Amino acid sequence: MKRVQTGMKKSRFLQIMKIILICLSVTGAVSSCGGGGGQVVVITGPGLVGIDDTIASTAPLLTVTYAPPAAGSATVKIFSDLASDGDIEFDPVLNTFTVTTSPSEVLFGEDSSNANLPEFRTFLTFPLDGITGQPVVPSDAAILSATLEVFVGQVDFASTIPAFLDLVQYTFQGLSAADFDTPLLTPTSFRSLDFFSSDQGNFVDIDVTALMQEAQVPPALPDFQVRFDLQSLATALSRGPSNEASRSVHAQSRALDKIQSNRGALKPPTQEALKSRRR
Repeated sequence: MKRVQTGMKKSRFLQIMKIILICLSVTGAVSSCGGGGGQVVVITGPGLVGIDDTIASTAPLLTVTYAPPAAGSATVKIFSDLASDGDIEFDPVLNTFTVTTSPSEVLFGEDSSNANLPEFRTFLTFPLDGITGQPVVPSDAAILSATLEVFVGQVDFASTIPAFLDLVQYTFQGLSAADFDTPLLTPTSFRSLDFFSSDQGNFVDIDVTALMQEAQVPPALPDFQVRFDLQSLATALSRGPSNEASRSVHAQSRALDKIQSNRGALKPPTQEALKSRRR
């Protein structure tokens, strides 16, 4: 037991040290450019990531393989719900929150081009009960694997951006400013991972098996909802040791033969369906 605790403390120490080193390296740099004496301002910072949230070929996609109560296994692919997706911007100078829902690109990180240094957090919702006409993950199914695939449209201000991926709950199609700091589902319902400048223009696959298994704990959640936020020294110190999510990157186009290719054709839920949701 002591060995495990020591390992966890070491892991947390290394994680905090990594964030400190990144913070120390974040400075604005001014360099000369050309022979005319002109200068180019190079802005650096903790980093800002943009995730595409538009059409089926690039929208966030959750792939879940599960074992139903009967024998065998099944694999389903579920797009995030555009009406629930969004990002929240916090301006620390003005002390204001700006909620943007259904954007073509959701952001997380810090916008270092803005003097106020606002922080963005990304929110994605994947319905698990079929309310938008997509496949259902049965509430009594055993989760064998789950992967979240996102297409990275931009990576700015840093070559490496440490992030947290949080399992949270917020109102379906009702993202609000209060969700910026909405609590984790449990104190350990998060994973850490890095995004890189080389991710821009590529798909990043993130292993979310453990988080999806948490979403299945009775009573099973109707949605798999995650928040991407920037790792900072403050957030790292406020949390326990984190497990790192395995990730991979690829440029190959998404095959649409086994998923609904027209994301815009997903049916909007009725008010009655919303009131009676269960899985």
